[in-house]
Amino acid sequence: MKNILKFNILIILAVALIFSGCTKWIDTDLNNDPDQPTDVPMSLLLPSIEASSAYVIGGNTAVRTSNIWMQLFDGIDRQSLTEARYQLNSADVNDLWDNCYAQSMMDCKNLIVKAEEKESPYYGGIAKVMLALNLGTLTNFFGDMPYTEAFQGADANLSPVYDTQESIYSTIDGLLAEAITDFGASENAVDPATDDIIYGGNIAMWTKAAYALRARYAFYKGDNTNALTYIASSFESNENFSMAFETGSNQNPIYQFMRDRTDIRMGSTFMNMLIANNDPRLSFYAILDASGVYSGSDPGSENDGASYPGTYNADEDSPVLFSSFSEMEFIKAEITLSSDPAVSKTAFQAAVTSSVNTVTGTDNQTWLDANINNIVSPDLETIITEKYKAMYSTVVPYDDFRRTGFPTLQTVQDAIASEVPVRYPYPQSEITYNSDNTPSGVTMNQGLWIFN
Repeated sequence: MKNILKFNILIILAVALIFSGCTKWIDTDLNNDPDQPTDVPMSLLLPSIEASSAYVIGGNTAVRTSNIWMQLFDGIDRQSLTEARYQLNSADVNDLWDNCYAQSMMDCKNLIVKAEEKESPYYGGIAKVMLALNLGTLTNFFGDMPYTEAFQGADANLSPVYDTQESIYSTIDGLLAEAITDFGASENAVDPATDDIIYGGNIAMWTKAAYALRARYAFYKGDNTNALTYIASSFESNENFSMAFETGSNQNPIYQFMRDRTDIRMGSTFMNMLIANNDPRLSFYAILDASGVYSGSDPGSENDGASYPGTYNADEDSPVLFSSFSEMEFIKAEITLSSDPAVSKTAFQAAVTSSVNTVTGTDNQTWLDANINNIVSPDLETIITEKYKAMYSTVVPYDDFRRTGFPTLQTVQDAIASEVPVRYPYPQSEITYNSDNTPSGVTMNQGLWIFN
């Protein structure tokens, strides 16, 4: 019995020694994946936010799908063809939603916190502008969406409630107002110049970009007075808010889509407008077809012989446009159309001039005088149609169409609906994993708060 007792005591002591010595021989970082760092510095977060936002907002489901519906492109095969005929499923929008939430916006929230800790408001301001841009893009596609309870991490809340679109718009404006304040800070511990791949740390340009987005979203809400005020502090001349891509590994998203899939062509609605008056942007927006001419595919027609997208948006290093001086002047032209036609006309001319000259890189005064500056009183349809041409390969034409019904679009062959969808369906990932909060029974012809 004594031997058994001694043996048990020895076992207990051995176990105690093993566990008391764990910290001496077990690597406490054993469960940390070196490819998934638990703490990312601001210098890496910022360029990742900018690149991922540009790739998602300027790419597949955001620009490609909405531009197909707006007949700037036409889908001629596979998924793009079904989308041209207005078939878009919940699974089709998973990437847009998930990438914005899990990557771009989550990184923005983390950078905002880090910037405050590091006393670097310029980083925080940039993150707030990019967060507002992502939120504005998503809510204009989906409507209500999680924000207040989102971004808390897996351990806190995997089923966030949905904020109303009206609340999201207030959040957007608040973020942009805070960003503008951040950019006005007199002290900033860490300079983002080498990390900022959009403006190279030019805070004056980031301030203008914040005002431009604030003007856009105020205008969508019908707050014309503030929109005009914000426009006055936004872009000048041919300035814009865009993200440049590169040849090699960091390639433009539409270029990558065309390289891998090739199932979109230029839309005939858009191409016919450009061809009708020999628009100088034509050779930049599209390339010659196999017959040596510029042509577009009628919506839903499966015309694979039409022109491909051109160097403006489908080369390796083509930039993705978020906003521009041209957009601001078009907004001003629309706001002042009735109250001050002279101001409206001047803004309209400035908007088209900026777009044409920026896209082509040359002065086009003769063409502008013959086709734009000779319009005595541009009406709403003219303003929106020209804005449609200028904001090609962005999400803005879809926003404008839902607001105004312009431009006039063609009937889509073999479409499953008679009208252009006015929203995207909620993603399958939300329906599956956040079913208690995801709005149910929402159809693609159910209007959004902002465009009603």
